[in-house]
Amino acid sequence: MNRGVVAAAVLSLVIGVVGYVSITASKYNEVGMLASLDSPSRVTVRGEVVDLGTGEGVLVYKGERYRLECRGAYAVAESSGSGSLVLFLLRGGNGFVAAALYPSADFISRYGGSPIVDREIVVDGVYRPGERVSIILPGGGVEAPVIEINSILKGCHSSYGQEQAVVNR
Repeated sequence: MNRGVVAAAVLSLVIGVVGYVSITASKYNEVGMLASLDSPSRVTVRGEVVDLGTGEGVLVYKGERYRLECRGAYAVAESSGSGSLVLFLLRGGNGFVAAALYPSADFISRYGGSPIVDREIVVDGVYRPGERVSIILPGGGVEAPVIEINSILKGCHSSYGQEQAVVNR
């Protein structure tokens, strides 16, 4: 075997192990700390996933109405004009709630149509306290500031045996 290939494989393995260890050993800021921020900021935070139940609702974001399909830990928000988003409501220990939004195409390509979502997730993204969403569910409504998710670092896993979700556009 070529020494270069072996060296590259070993280096890739080491980088992967270091990344995994750093993610699992890290202490992340909690969603509740976002209450003290008043300008857009890049954040990596952990939060308790609020169960949205099942059924349909409405999301209003940037003046546009989305139809929500609630799937327990998350919801898929579809709009005829702006495509679709995945919504998580994340709660901090102090009760502060933020709406974490992720483009559904990215979410489905990474986690499939039926992901396993832990009770707590860690997201990296941009917190935008000036932007708010209104969520109307059969059990009531919520208004919350927005985290635009770049990636989910911990707490969301692919369900490999499940069929890929179909998102109507």
